[in-house]
Amino acid sequence: MKLHFQRFEFKYLLSWQEFQKIRGQLKRYVSLDGFARNSADGFYEVLSLYYDSPKFYYYNEKIDGVKIRKKIRLRAYRADGALAGNIFFEIKRKCDSVILKDRFLLTEDAYNNFIHHQNFAEPGFAPDKNAQRIIEEYEYERCRRSLQPQVLVSYCREPYLGRFNKNFRVTFDYNIKAKTSRALLDTSHSRDVLKDGVVMEVKFNGKLPYYIKDIIERYNLERMAYSKYCHAAESCYLLPDLNFSRNYFFNSANILLT
Repeated sequence: MKLHFQRFEFKYLLSWQEFQKIRGQLKRYVSLDGFARNSADGFYEVLSLYYDSPKFYYYNEKIDGVKIRKKIRLRAYRADGALAGNIFFEIKRKCDSVILKDRFLLTEDAYNNFIHHQNFAEPGFAPDKNAQRIIEEYEYERCRRSLQPQVLVSYCREPYLGRFNKNFRVTFDYNIKAKTSRALLDTSHSRDVLKDGVVMEVKFNGKLPYYIKDIIERYNLERMAYSKYCHAAESCYLLPDLNFSRNYFFNSANILLT
Protein backbone atom coordinates (compact mmCIF):
# COMPACT_ATOMS: atom_id res chain seq x y z
CA MET A 1 0.00 0.00 0.00
CA LYS A 2 1.59 3.26 -1.16
CA LEU A 3 1.91 5.94 1.52
CA HIS A 4 3.83 8.46 -0.60
CA PHE A 5 2.73 9.72 -4.02
CA GLN A 6 4.35 12.09 -6.50
CA ARG A 7 2.63 12.61 -9.84
CA PHE A 8 0.91 15.01 -12.22
CA GLU A 9 -2.84 15.54 -11.86
CA PHE A 10 -4.94 17.21 -14.55
CA LYS A 11 -8.65 17.88 -13.95
CA TYR A 12 -11.52 18.33 -16.39
CA LEU A 13 -15.19 19.06 -15.74
CA LEU A 14 -17.55 16.90 -17.81
CA SER A 15 -21.26 16.76 -18.39
CA TRP A 16 -22.92 13.44 -17.59
CA GLN A 17 -23.28 12.71 -21.33
CA GLU A 18 -19.57 13.42 -21.95
CA PHE A 19 -18.63 11.17 -19.05
CA GLN A 20 -20.59 8.23 -20.42
CA LYS A 21 -19.11 8.61 -23.91
CA ILE A 22 -15.53 9.07 -22.68
CA ARG A 23 -15.78 6.14 -20.26
CA GLY A 24 -16.94 3.91 -23.12
CA GLN A 25 -14.07 5.01 -25.36
CA LEU A 26 -11.49 4.43 -22.62
CA LYS A 27 -12.56 0.87 -21.78
CA ARG A 28 -10.12 -0.74 -24.24
CA TYR A 29 -7.18 1.04 -22.60
CA VAL A 30 -8.10 0.96 -18.90
CA SER A 31 -9.71 -1.34 -16.34
CA LEU A 32 -11.40 -0.76 -12.99
CA ASP A 33 -9.05 -0.96 -10.03
CA GLY A 34 -9.56 -3.86 -7.61
CA PHE A 35 -11.57 -2.14 -4.88
CA ALA A 36 -14.16 -0.76 -7.31
CA ARG A 37 -14.17 -3.92 -9.43
CA ASN A 38 -15.13 -6.01 -6.40
CA SER A 39 -18.00 -3.72 -5.45
CA ALA A 40 -21.56 -4.36 -6.59
CA ASP A 41 -21.92 -0.96 -8.29
CA GLY A 42 -18.49 -0.58 -9.88
CA PHE A 43 -17.53 2.45 -7.79
CA TYR A 44 -16.69 3.34 -4.20
CA GLU A 45 -17.38 6.34 -2.00
CA VAL A 46 -14.62 8.68 -0.85
CA LEU A 47 -14.98 10.49 2.50
CA SER A 48 -12.64 13.38 3.29
CA LEU A 49 -12.66 15.58 6.40
CA TYR A 50 -10.67 18.75 5.67
CA TYR A 51 -8.85 20.84 8.27
CA ASP A 52 -8.34 24.58 8.00
CA SER A 53 -7.88 27.66 10.14
CA PRO A 54 -10.87 29.64 11.50
CA LYS A 55 -10.30 32.16 8.68
CA PHE A 56 -9.76 29.45 6.05
CA TYR A 57 -6.07 29.92 5.38
CA TYR A 58 -5.70 26.94 3.00
CA TYR A 59 -8.90 27.86 1.16
CA ASN A 60 -7.62 31.38 0.55
CA GLU A 61 -4.25 30.08 -0.64
CA LYS A 62 -6.12 28.22 -3.39
CA ILE A 63 -8.35 31.18 -4.25
CA ASP A 64 -5.32 33.48 -4.40
CA GLY A 65 -3.49 31.12 -6.76
CA VAL A 66 -0.57 30.29 -4.49
CA LYS A 67 1.62 27.86 -6.46
CA ILE A 68 2.89 25.84 -3.50
CA ARG A 69 0.17 24.95 -1.03
CA LYS A 70 -1.21 22.08 1.02
CA LYS A 71 -4.35 20.40 2.32
CA ILE A 72 -4.68 18.40 5.52
CA ARG A 73 -7.41 15.80 5.81
CA LEU A 74 -8.67 12.51 7.14
CA ARG A 75 -9.78 10.09 4.43
CA ALA A 76 -11.70 6.82 4.26
CA TYR A 77 -13.33 4.70 1.56
CA ARG A 78 -16.67 2.95 1.54
CA ALA A 79 -18.06 0.38 -0.92
CA ASP A 80 -21.59 -1.05 -0.96
CA GLY A 81 -22.30 0.88 2.24
CA ALA A 82 -19.44 -0.75 4.18
CA LEU A 83 -16.29 1.02 5.31
CA ALA A 84 -13.14 -0.37 3.68
CA GLY A 85 -11.49 -0.55 7.10
CA ASN A 86 -8.64 1.86 6.40
CA ILE A 87 -8.65 5.43 7.68
CA PHE A 88 -5.79 7.63 6.52
CA PHE A 89 -4.36 10.87 7.81
CA GLU A 90 -3.01 12.79 4.82
CA ILE A 91 -1.07 15.89 3.90
CA LYS A 92 -1.46 16.67 0.21
CA ARG A 93 0.91 19.20 -1.31
CA LYS A 94 0.59 20.88 -4.69
CA CYS A 95 3.66 22.38 -6.34
CA ASP A 96 2.27 23.92 -9.53
CA SER A 97 1.19 20.86 -11.57
CA VAL A 98 2.92 18.26 -9.38
CA ILE A 99 1.06 16.53 -6.56
CA LEU A 100 2.87 15.11 -3.54
CA LYS A 101 0.87 13.19 -0.97
CA ASP A 102 2.00 11.64 2.30
CA ARG A 103 -0.25 9.62 4.55
CA PHE A 104 -0.36 6.95 7.23
CA LEU A 105 -2.93 4.50 8.51
CA LEU A 106 -4.92 5.09 11.68
CA THR A 107 -6.29 2.30 13.81
CA GLU A 108 -9.87 2.67 15.03
CA ASP A 109 -8.62 3.61 18.52
CA ALA A 110 -6.16 6.15 17.10
CA TYR A 111 -8.87 7.68 14.92
CA ASN A 112 -11.31 8.00 17.85
CA ASN A 113 -8.58 9.53 20.02
CA PHE A 114 -7.68 12.02 17.29
CA ILE A 115 -11.31 13.03 16.70
CA HIS A 116 -11.72 13.60 20.44
CA HIS A 117 -8.50 15.61 20.98
CA GLN A 118 -7.79 16.91 17.43
CA ASN A 119 -4.14 16.10 18.02
CA PHE A 120 -1.95 13.05 18.37
CA ALA A 121 -1.72 13.35 22.14
CA GLU A 122 -0.88 9.72 22.86
CA PRO A 123 2.86 9.48 23.64
CA GLY A 124 4.85 7.38 21.19
CA PHE A 125 1.85 6.99 18.89
CA ALA A 126 3.67 7.26 15.54
CA PRO A 127 4.05 3.74 14.09
CA ASP A 128 7.11 4.69 11.97
CA LYS A 129 9.34 7.57 10.88
CA ASN A 130 7.04 8.48 7.98
CA ALA A 131 4.08 8.90 10.35
CA GLN A 132 6.22 10.82 12.83
CA ARG A 133 7.26 13.31 10.15
CA ILE A 134 3.64 13.86 9.06
CA ILE A 135 2.47 14.24 12.67
CA GLU A 136 5.18 16.82 13.38
CA GLU A 137 4.13 18.85 10.36
CA TYR A 138 0.46 18.66 11.36
CA GLU A 139 1.18 19.68 14.96
CA TYR A 140 3.20 22.65 13.71
CA GLU A 141 0.36 23.73 11.41
CA ARG A 142 -2.27 23.09 14.08
CA CYS A 143 -0.55 25.33 16.62
CA ARG A 144 0.38 27.98 14.08
CA ARG A 145 -3.02 28.26 12.41
CA SER A 146 -5.44 26.86 15.05
CA LEU A 147 -6.55 24.12 12.69
CA GLN A 148 -9.93 22.52 13.12
CA PRO A 149 -12.19 20.28 11.00
CA GLN A 150 -14.14 22.50 8.62
CA VAL A 151 -15.82 20.49 5.86
CA LEU A 152 -16.69 16.85 5.25
CA VAL A 153 -16.76 16.00 1.54
CA SER A 154 -18.17 12.78 0.08
CA TYR A 155 -18.46 11.59 -3.51
CA CYS A 156 -18.65 8.50 -5.72
CA ARG A 157 -15.48 7.54 -7.56
CA GLU A 158 -14.97 5.29 -10.58
CA PRO A 159 -11.20 4.66 -10.74
CA TYR A 160 -9.45 3.12 -13.75
CA LEU A 161 -5.87 1.94 -14.21
CA GLY A 162 -4.03 1.82 -17.51
CA ARG A 163 -3.86 -1.68 -19.00
CA PHE A 164 -0.46 -0.97 -20.56
CA ASN A 165 0.86 1.64 -18.14
CA LYS A 166 0.23 0.93 -14.46
CA ASN A 167 1.45 4.41 -13.52
CA PHE A 168 -1.51 5.93 -15.37
CA ARG A 169 -4.81 6.40 -13.55
CA VAL A 170 -8.03 8.18 -14.47
CA THR A 171 -10.87 8.74 -12.02
CA PHE A 172 -14.41 9.99 -12.49
CA ASP A 173 -15.92 11.67 -9.42
CA TYR A 174 -19.60 12.55 -9.16
CA ASN A 175 -22.46 13.09 -6.70
CA ILE A 176 -20.19 15.41 -4.71
CA LYS A 177 -21.73 16.43 -1.39
CA ALA A 178 -20.57 18.34 1.69
CA LYS A 179 -21.48 19.30 5.24
CA THR A 180 -19.90 20.88 8.27
CA SER A 181 -18.77 18.16 10.65
CA ARG A 182 -16.16 17.27 13.22
CA ALA A 183 -16.10 13.56 12.36
CA LEU A 184 -15.16 11.66 9.22
CA LEU A 185 -17.93 9.06 9.16
CA ASP A 186 -20.89 11.43 9.52
CA THR A 187 -22.47 11.92 6.06
CA SER A 188 -26.13 12.41 6.98
CA HIS A 189 -27.92 15.51 5.65
CA SER A 190 -25.15 16.55 3.29
CA ARG A 191 -25.81 19.19 0.63
CA ASP A 192 -25.11 18.93 -3.10
CA VAL A 193 -21.91 20.56 -4.34
CA LEU A 194 -21.81 19.26 -7.92
CA LYS A 195 -25.11 17.59 -8.71
CA ASP A 196 -25.01 16.94 -12.47
CA GLY A 197 -21.35 17.25 -13.48
CA VAL A 198 -18.44 14.81 -13.31
CA VAL A 199 -14.83 15.64 -12.42
CA MET A 200 -12.34 13.65 -14.49
CA GLU A 201 -8.88 13.48 -12.95
CA VAL A 202 -5.97 12.26 -15.06
CA LYS A 203 -3.05 11.10 -12.89
CA PHE A 204 0.26 10.06 -14.35
CA ASN A 205 4.05 10.10 -14.25
CA GLY A 206 6.06 10.90 -17.35
CA LYS A 207 4.11 11.42 -20.59
CA LEU A 208 0.36 11.71 -20.97
CA PRO A 209 -0.95 8.60 -22.84
CA TYR A 210 -1.86 9.27 -26.47
CA TYR A 211 -5.45 8.02 -26.06
CA ILE A 212 -6.11 10.61 -23.35
CA LYS A 213 -4.65 13.34 -25.56
CA ASP A 214 -6.99 12.23 -28.33
CA ILE A 215 -10.05 12.37 -26.05
CA ILE A 216 -9.09 15.82 -24.71
CA GLU A 217 -8.78 17.16 -28.26
CA ARG A 218 -11.90 15.39 -29.56
CA TYR A 219 -14.13 16.80 -26.82
CA ASN A 220 -12.31 20.14 -26.67
CA LEU A 221 -11.78 19.71 -22.92
CA GLU A 222 -10.16 22.51 -20.98
CA ARG A 223 -7.97 21.71 -18.03
CA MET A 224 -9.21 23.41 -14.89
CA ALA A 225 -8.23 23.77 -11.25
CA TYR A 226 -11.34 22.27 -9.66
CA SER A 227 -11.00 21.97 -5.88
CA LYS A 228 -13.62 19.79 -4.18
CA TYR A 229 -12.62 21.28 -0.83
CA CYS A 230 -13.03 24.90 -1.98
CA HIS A 231 -16.39 24.30 -3.67
CA ALA A 232 -17.57 22.34 -0.64
CA ALA A 233 -16.45 25.08 1.75
CA GLU A 234 -18.26 27.67 -0.36
CA SER A 235 -21.46 25.63 -0.22
CA CYS A 236 -21.27 25.35 3.59
CA TYR A 237 -20.03 28.84 4.47
CA LEU A 238 -20.33 32.37 3.06
CA LEU A 239 -16.82 32.28 1.67
CA PRO A 240 -17.51 34.05 -1.66
CA ASP A 241 -19.05 36.92 0.32
CA LEU A 242 -16.01 37.01 2.59
CA ASN A 243 -13.68 37.08 -0.40
CA PHE A 244 -15.77 39.79 -2.06
CA SER A 245 -15.52 41.89 1.09
CA ARG A 246 -11.77 41.31 1.27
CA ASN A 247 -11.24 42.19 -2.41
CA TYR A 248 -13.49 45.24 -2.10
CA PHE A 249 -11.42 46.43 0.85
CA PHE A 250 -8.11 46.03 -0.97
CA ASN A 251 -9.42 47.56 -4.19
CA SER A 252 -10.82 50.52 -2.29
CA ALA A 253 -7.50 50.96 -0.51
CA ASN A 254 -5.67 50.93 -3.86
CA ILE A 255 -8.04 53.57 -5.26
CA LEU A 256 -7.38 55.81 -2.26
CA LEU A 257 -3.63 55.39 -2.72
CA THR A 258 -3.70 56.37 -6.43
